[in-house]
Amino acid sequence: MYFSKKPYNVFLEYGGYGQNDVLIKKSKARILKPAFTIVCDRSSQCFLLFIRGAISVKERLTAATGAEVPFHHVVVQEGQVSNLVLGYAHCGMVVAARWIAKQAIPCLSKAIEQFPEYEVKIIGHSMGAGIATILTYILRENEKLASSTCIAFGPAACMTWDLAESGKDFVTSIVNRNDLVPSLGLVSAAKLRAEVMSSSWAHDLRKQIQQTRFLGFVNRSVSFIRSHVPFVSDPRSKVVDVDMMQSQSPEAGSKPSADTHAVVKKRPALACWSCVAAPKQSMESSIQIEGTKVQTDTGVQTEKTTEAATAALVSIHLGELNLQEPDNREEKGSALTETDEDAMELLESLTDEKQLPSSSSSGQEPHQLYPPGKILHMVGLPAAEEATTSQQGAQEEVIALYETPRHLYSKIRLARSMIGEHYMPKYIKTMEQLIDKLAEDIDDQLDSL
Repeated sequence: MYFSKKPYNVFLEYGGYGQNDVLIKKSKARILKPAFTIVCDRSSQCFLLFIRGAISVKERLTAATGAEVPFHHVVVQEGQVSNLVLGYAHCGMVVAARWIAKQAIPCLSKAIEQFPEYEVKIIGHSMGAGIATILTYILRENEKLASSTCIAFGPAACMTWDLAESGKDFVTSIVNRNDLVPSLGLVSAAKLRAEVMSSSWAHDLRKQIQQTRFLGFVNRSVSFIRSHVPFVSDPRSKVVDVDMMQSQSPEAGSKPSADTHAVVKKRPALACWSCVAAPKQSMESSIQIEGTKVQTDTGVQTEKTTEAATAALVSIHLGELNLQEPDNREEKGSALTETDEDAMELLESLTDEKQLPSSSSSGQEPHQLYPPGKILHMVGLPAAEEATTSQQGAQEEVIALYETPRHLYSKIRLARSMIGEHYMPKYIKTMEQLIDKLAEDIDDQLDSL
């Protein structure tokens, strides 16, 4: 009940506690100062320290402070330091855990002196679970509180591998089905982003940009040629059609020259280029080639050439022309080229798998964070195949509990229920189903004996 938004008195009544059992009450959360409480549970002979998850804006700001800071755990056995575990942890959760430790250590030390047989258990959910695990590491360095243990429900990925492994003996993390939070972190989010960007649509986008650049180059080239070569800029020109020239100049003879054949062979290619070219320019142009003047005005051409001049005109090779593109075309072409290059650079930066967000506290790459301690994952399995239709309707799935390896939580796995199954009511419902399943298994074992 303390993990919900209900009043604190409802939590006490639900747990069977009185005001005398409350050692510390901090029900109002602040930035880097989460809500927590310490109660004395006489039935289980434990001092329970509850840390609430993020349900307010200030608590979510604490969770959003996701930079990694150095965090070291000193393992103390029989009053002596036996091991030192180095690593990094979530900045906001470390600060919150140290703030709670300053208030909880004096209170718990005094309570343990009065009741030495009592144990200390820290319980949290979501962000509160991550803070609870870090707080457990801190409390265990105190000689009087060295037996503290933690139960974390849906803990956030809050510490590096070595630190998480060192807490297997005193931290138990419980994960519900497709809960997203235990695998959510800066590095895992960057991995998911890289996988999405390297999928098929990113490849199609790169291919489309390349095609756009090629077609832009073709269009600019065709527009350039159309603006300088008369028989390309206006396909109705009589210079293009050799048959028309022959019909209008019978005095030239029936045998075409070699230059005329060359133009006939080049004509299909030029026609193909004119099909994909930019729209025709309506401006007037005047071109002077070896004393031959071709004038175009509103689409009407007048030819004032002799037969020899016509043969010389059609035999001109495009490579022999000294053509220069106007300045405005060069500016447009360079602008389009720069735009295409910017798009390609943006796509390359998005699809670069090696690029990871840098830590706000240092220039080095962020560290992969994991849920701490021993991880127990509750999984829903389909019902047995031999079950009848009525039984399947009553029990759609069976809940099983597995101890899962830590490396499975280094990657975000998408699911439709990955957010909804993170909340505490979903955890309670799944745990109730798990308890019922375990009770049935125990009854079956007793019956078999």
